[in-house]
Amino acid sequence: MTTEYKCIPFELDYYESAPQQFIYERTLECSPDELFDIFEDEHSWPVWGTGIAKVDWTSPKPYKVGTTRTVTFQGGGMEVYETFIAWERGKHMAFCFTGTTQEVWTSFGENYLVKDLGDGKCHLTWTVAYTPCSVFKMIHPLVKPMMKFWLGMLANNLGKYVKRKKLAGNG
Repeated sequence: MTTEYKCIPFELDYYESAPQQFIYERTLECSPDELFDIFEDEHSWPVWGTGIAKVDWTSPKPYKVGTTRTVTFQGGGMEVYETFIAWERGKHMAFCFTGTTQEVWTSFGENYLVKDLGDGKCHLTWTVAYTPCSVFKMIHPLVKPMMKFWLGMLANNLGKYVKRKKLAGNG
């Protein structure tokens, strides 16, 4: 049996008050609905989300506040258990961890705000916010620059994925 380390759930104001925050903004070559099609597709996350091995939605569609999913990472197979605290298709989604299989964060979440720019483009503001714990808290000053780089790479990968889908005629 896998040990689950509980995380402290939170509301949307945490994204502004969390001790660690990273904010990435990107203009994407897709409509807000096309972006949410990507977000809802469990098979897309491992393609553009470097380090993600698998995404399992554990709630049925339509997704909404309260929806849950499990994300499994490569290299050690850590699982994280997420509950969505915001869901407005094409505009806004946010989740927080309710637990993990490795003791890394007291709280962790991501907030995706999407603005329609028209002409098949949208603007994404992606905020990652967390409170590190245990050994990760001790090594965080050393790891933080790598975390910032990795998350920025994910934001760039999403933009590249969107462009590939458009070129392939799938978006």
